Amino acid sequence: MLPRGAALAGAGLVLWWSGTPLVAHDLARSESRLTVQGASVECQLTVDLLGFPGVDEDGNGAISYPELDRSIASVFARVKEHFVLRSPAEPSKILMTGHELLDEHTARLTLDYTFPSGLSQLAVTATFDRLTRRPDHQHFVIATIGGVEQRAVLDAGHSTVTFERGWWTRTSLWLTLAAVAIIGLRAAWFFRARKPPLLR
Repeated sequence: MLPRGAALAGAGLVLWWSGTPLVAHDLARSESRLTVQGASVECQLTVDLLGFPGVDEDGNGAISYPELDRSIASVFARVKEHFVLRSPAEPSKILMTGHELLDEHTARLTLDYTFPSGLSQLAVTATFDRLTRRPDHQHFVIATIGGVEQRAVLDAGHSTVTFERGWWTRTSLWLTLAAVAIIGLRAAWFFRARKPPLLR
């Protein structure tokens, strides 16, 4: 099942679909991996810290752990502004439980979202293109909900995607009903065409 409203990857994104990690030195890309369990969502968010104002204090293009530690509150605040989860209610609590540097300026942040009740769907909005001032920025999302992994790509023209639990979502149900209707019409036409003429 493809998530509703997802900007799906094309040929240029085949490597990402096969599991290629975030490329270093790429301000135009970020990534999140979401795992939904009951009313909580665990998120591994990978971002380029050079896109966050003030983190690179000495301007040398590399982020040290002391620089990250001193700016982590500001980074967290900007993440909450530009990376939003809804279900459709707002989360009742958002915590950053960990952060680490993957290279000289790419960080992985561990976030925990708690919602008022169990999640059957999850809307993800990413606007890192506004933060980095890069209209070509793409955010890659991998969400596991109901044990099913779903993927999407968000960008400046399409910043939100909604993932739903299970196969019988509104989209898949509509497609199934449409297919049944088409099959039914074809069967009716087939039997009508084979109906013998009346004898007089």
